[in-house]
Amino acid sequence: MLEHINLTVNDGEFMVLVGPSGCGKSTLLRLISGLETLTEGEIWVGDRLVNTLAPKQRDIAMVFQSYALYPHLSVYNNLAFGLRRSRPRKSNTEIAQRVRSVAKMLQIEELLSRLPKQLSGGQKQRVALGRAMARSPQVFLMDEPLSNLDAKLRTETRAQIVSLQRQLATTTIYVTHDQTEAMTMGDRIAVMNQGKIQQVAPPLALYHHPATRFVAAFIGSPPMNFLPVTVKASQLVHPLFTIALPPAWQAAIAAYQNQSLTLGIRPEHIEIGQKPGATSAIITQLEALGSETYVTATLSDTPANKTPSNKPSADTNSLQIRLSAEQNISLGSILQISFPPAKLHLFDPSTDANIRPSPHPHPPYSD
Repeated sequence: MLEHINLTVNDGEFMVLVGPSGCGKSTLLRLISGLETLTEGEIWVGDRLVNTLAPKQRDIAMVFQSYALYPHLSVYNNLAFGLRRSRPRKSNTEIAQRVRSVAKMLQIEELLSRLPKQLSGGQKQRVALGRAMARSPQVFLMDEPLSNLDAKLRTETRAQIVSLQRQLATTTIYVTHDQTEAMTMGDRIAVMNQGKIQQVAPPLALYHHPATRFVAAFIGSPPMNFLPVTVKASQLVHPLFTIALPPAWQAAIAAYQNQSLTLGIRPEHIEIGQKPGATSAIITQLEALGSETYVTATLSDTPANKTPSNKPSADTNSLQIRLSAEQNISLGSILQISFPPAKLHLFDPSTDANIRPSPHPHPPYSD
């Protein structure tokens, strides 16, 4: 069930709805298309209120995860299907010109005589896109259209979709659960969870300035690390480290003195090396990716030149760290790590809201 949805998509914008399975993003898309019935509220397409209009009257084209091609029709006839039922009626010459124009744009001209069963997954996806494009609708709706493709083809096809959308300048609402897709495709992203929109912003704004802990955890790969801390004067105190906050944070944390907050920091922002205030972390898992290495480490009070006498508890002291591929490490290695205050996020445990300092220390998302 959706709650308090208030979303405006600008003319020609590529808006992405992203969130975990069951968050309501596909339901919202189906309500916009008319495939689900609205119980309250209003849906406007341009200057038209479309609540009571049938799907075919809304001037919307939808691309489904399953492609939904007509198996008994050729690619040409799949592309032409919507045009033949449009009002006012188009001539066969107009239909042929439009179909061939779209086929050329999508580089599927040589497929026009084939049936869907003779196509690969990527080719079927392009035909499904072409069928939506051929109608020149006011809005494109896309419901996880790349989920059935392999990783390489997904990367190629998402770039093609973005390029086509830029050429056509057609307002597009795109649903995905893949945050990488969302970050690379959307002009803006609406992050959803449990039927609510958590935040709407450009991709880098979500990354640098997440409004809630949920957004912070969902945007970014690997996800943000979270650790419990207590506010003591101008410091954040954890059993194994203390962070002195700069003056910009003072007003923001004034109401939380001697209370617990959740500290958030991304794996790529953790600094390595012996610095004032650094703490130890023992590597428990290691993923070498070639260009970089990701490790899971557990905070410990063991000095860097000592062997831990006991295996540290993972519970709330585990975190992921991105390292340079050149760094010489192995399982069991002890790192000296620190958390730069300019890269920290603090969240209220009772509301999950991001506590923002003033001025905000994080770099602007337009960089």
